[in-house]
Amino acid sequence: MRNWMALTVLFCVLVGNACTEKRAEIKLQRLDRSLFTGKSREQIQSFLKANQDFARLYFNTTQFGQDTALVNALYNRVNDPELNVLYQQTQDEFTEATDLSNQLASAFAAIQKDFPAFRAPKVVTTFTGFMGPDLLVTDSLVIIGLDYFAGPKAKYRPQGPAYPNYILRRYRKDFIAPAIVFAISDKFNATNRADQTLLADMVYYGKGYVFTKAVLPGSDGEPIADSLLIGYTDRQLTDTYASQDLVWAHFIDNQLLYQQNPAVKQRYMNERPFTAEIGPKCPGAIGRWLGWRIVGRYHDTHESVSIADLMRNADAQKLFTESGYKGQKEDK
Repeated sequence: MRNWMALTVLFCVLVGNACTEKRAEIKLQRLDRSLFTGKSREQIQSFLKANQDFARLYFNTTQFGQDTALVNALYNRVNDPELNVLYQQTQDEFTEATDLSNQLASAFAAIQKDFPAFRAPKVVTTFTGFMGPDLLVTDSLVIIGLDYFAGPKAKYRPQGPAYPNYILRRYRKDFIAPAIVFAISDKFNATNRADQTLLADMVYYGKGYVFTKAVLPGSDGEPIADSLLIGYTDRQLTDTYASQDLVWAHFIDNQLLYQQNPAVKQRYMNERPFTAEIGPKCPGAIGRWLGWRIVGRYHDTHESVSIADLMRNADAQKLFTESGYKGQKEDK
């Protein structure tokens, strides 16, 4: 798998399937509420025993209610007055989370249509106190740390060097479904492991974004906003689109497409406040955006190619060549 972490999302493949209906109806299991209704150690032990798949994946334990250190940590968490303030703010932000459930249900149904073997994972929520991952996505289970996504008005927010402002602003509820679906896209995103070029990395991301946009509706039923997929602001998207000929010229002039040096590739693929090599107004991870333009143009100009066919195509060079993309703003 290529390193695509836009949020701190972990994708891992586990054995096991979850039942799915034809419409892939999703009902979030609110383990955040189940956890915080139990204020005693005995209740926390019962919670862990009753939710062993969650505890195994999220807390990396197989002792469940017998894990004294974990029980004590959760006991302190649910009885901390300040964390309870954040917990209540999180509940206010996610009273029902109907929009999120509906988005995921639609996306899972669309994925199953293109990939019949797909089985919708179980989706649960938790309250982390920022002492665990924001999202975990596996074949059978998705765990959402709701407090990470409580929004800018929350009393407490994730802190530290892993959460600069350009990342922190994405910790809102509208970003949850796109992050989950993009993580799931990796399962279907065929790659040629022998191809370690920057172009291959770009095309990998491009395929993931096209997949996510194709299967995931916005919370209002309209197409999902591009800003929620790649994490750029609307202004960054507008400015980057307008100056993509200059971005493309930089990649061509510096012979970047077939670059295999990891340090060089990171400058264009990793999250950064901006891409200094191009200019202070060029967003970070510009290679991901450019890969999206390449794959998007390929898909737009090859109407007979389904999403499933696109994702099975591991030939990044062929996708690029047949896209005809050369930095142009509009298809010709």
